[in-house]
Amino acid sequence: MKFEDCVLHGVGSGGELFIVEGDSASGSVLNVRNPQTQAVLPMQGKPLNAMKASGDKVAEFGLYQQLVAALGVPLIDPETGELGDIRQARFDRVLLLFDPDADGIHCGALMLMFFYRWMRPMLDAGRVSMIRPPLFVISTADSEQTFHAYSPEHAGRIMSELKRRGATEIKSHHHRGLASIDPKLLASACVHPETRKADVMTVKDAEDAMHVFGT
Repeated sequence: MKFEDCVLHGVGSGGELFIVEGDSASGSVLNVRNPQTQAVLPMQGKPLNAMKASGDKVAEFGLYQQLVAALGVPLIDPETGELGDIRQARFDRVLLLFDPDADGIHCGALMLMFFYRWMRPMLDAGRVSMIRPPLFVISTADSEQTFHAYSPEHAGRIMSELKRRGATEIKSHHHRGLASIDPKLLASACVHPETRKADVMTVKDAEDAMHVFGT
């Protein structure tokens, strides 16, 4: 599956570029996105470790080539250190959306390393965000309300609290990937700006990722 653009572009347009993990996730996001303002770029396999690779390898890597072309912001010049001008950006923000598992966390870390090393102005400007899809959806027999958990520990705390309140037939559904998430939940939890859980990434977040996964 290839890059799917949106209609509106440019600073102040509200345009968003989603980077997602594979074709199945891309298809799921495309089904619930706003085609006016939300573009989707699927990646195949893991991102290249941009802290270890040479400038030539980074520039030749397929995902990064597509990202540069879609975003309209050049990489930092490896010889002069000249920064890419983010005033040229075709989107107001980049949204990293990966599966809620160890591979997804690793992909997110590698993408943060890429922006840290080669598109630092986007990080500095607060224009890169990480979306946190729910790992578990918890429901009970005596309520229509559902609860989202983002780790096994979080799910355990929610279920303990529900039991304390006397809830019955507590059920927990574990999402294995974005493609397994119900479309309505994917739209509200991950895609729609008003309701999704998205954390703005910082230079410190990228440095923390490098500390965990190595440079």
